[in-house]
Amino acid sequence: MKIRLIVIVVLYFLLFRIVANTSAETKYLTLEDAIDFALQNNPKIQSAKQALQGACYISSAAKGKFLPRVDIVAIGTKIDQSVNFNLNDVRTALIVASVASYSGAGGTHPAQFQHSLDSSLASFEKKILDDTFVRVMATVVQPLFSGFKVSANYNFKKMEESIAQTNLDATTSSIITEVVNLYFKTKLLEQVSLIQNDYLKNIQTHVLHAKKLLKNGVISKANYLKSEVVLAQAHRDYEQSLRDNELSYMFFNNIIGKTDEVLSLSSEIEVLKDLKEEKYYIDKSLQNNSSLKLLYIKKDMLKQKYKVYLGNMFPNIAAFGQYQVLQNKLTLVEPKWAVGLNASLNVFGGCSDINEMKSAKLQMESVKSQIVDVKNLIRIGIKNFYHRCKSAKQDYQTLINGQALAEENLKFCRVAFKSGIATSLEVVDSELACKKIKIDKAKAIFEYNNSYSNLINMCGMSPEEFKNEL
Repeated sequence: MKIRLIVIVVLYFLLFRIVANTSAETKYLTLEDAIDFALQNNPKIQSAKQALQGACYISSAAKGKFLPRVDIVAIGTKIDQSVNFNLNDVRTALIVASVASYSGAGGTHPAQFQHSLDSSLASFEKKILDDTFVRVMATVVQPLFSGFKVSANYNFKKMEESIAQTNLDATTSSIITEVVNLYFKTKLLEQVSLIQNDYLKNIQTHVLHAKKLLKNGVISKANYLKSEVVLAQAHRDYEQSLRDNELSYMFFNNIIGKTDEVLSLSSEIEVLKDLKEEKYYIDKSLQNNSSLKLLYIKKDMLKQKYKVYLGNMFPNIAAFGQYQVLQNKLTLVEPKWAVGLNASLNVFGGCSDINEMKSAKLQMESVKSQIVDVKNLIRIGIKNFYHRCKSAKQDYQTLINGQALAEENLKFCRVAFKSGIATSLEVVDSELACKKIKIDKAKAIFEYNNSYSNLINMCGMSPEEFKNEL
């Protein structure tokens, strides 16, 4: 009895753990939750964020070019021999002249006087530089005028930062669009599996009725065999829908970065927000579309390149200062500190700057033409997705009206088949028509949401604006 009780308790505990683990692994996910997960975990977005951070550091580095540059320079040098300053010939001449003057003045001991002078005067030889010496100096350089190159370089790097930000926004919008499309595609395939399952059950029921009618001699064997053929196809269609649904879940899990969990998509398959006026989306996209933004930035970058080439024709002027740290190591001719101005001008560079300026101008004209072309393509793209949304919604309304008629016809065919009036093929066709309308309804909703999300994506909205439009 005790053993039986222990076994029951253990089995109950294991069952509880299994149920608990199953509940923990299954996560109900709304469309908004899926978008938030993707924004946090998608590797493309993380990569774009890192690229933006790197561009911010580069622009900060370019800003530092406006500030003075301070360096500590240490030099250790070995030369072939020390450098000496030797004036001993002058010393000898001075001694000889002094002795002559002493003798002329009546001095009685010129030799002793000469010896006294020679011993009292130090050598006139001075070591100026050792054969091994060290210098440590602090230098400061402050650019005063660089022919616009420093400011143009800074503006150029800031534009690279803008490009990284635009790429991040475009990547984010693209990922949101993919999440919306995969979310509703997965829900579509999930619903298609349910519709195929219902269709399979209806065909199975029909086959059972056909078998009874065959036994009773109400229908022919050929009529019955047609229903068996349709049943086999229904099995294949249902199994295929399950495989499609499983594959779609894998793609969806990958895009949101949640591959380790079993997800249940809880948002209903329904049409996203109604369309606004077409002009609203065209105006938004002409202001914010990422492709257009990148072209505008490219045009501005070419302007900065033109300024750099133009600046090469002007002198570079900088103030500098230098201070010797180890002053006790200096020679007699070396200063302790120095300040001054430095100016340089490239007089001739093979006309490269002029040709580069011409190239930059032509590239700017090319970008202007591209901007016009992209604006036209944006208008066409907006119209395309806008009209696809309207067509999908119209199809959906038409299918709702047709579904009631198809279901009424199916009821009639079922009753007529049981009475031996309708054939098995007529019932199967009616079942197939009902199934097709249900699937087409789900496809119409998916087509609307797919086109609508692509429409919003073209408008180049921020992630928050994008989510508010859904």
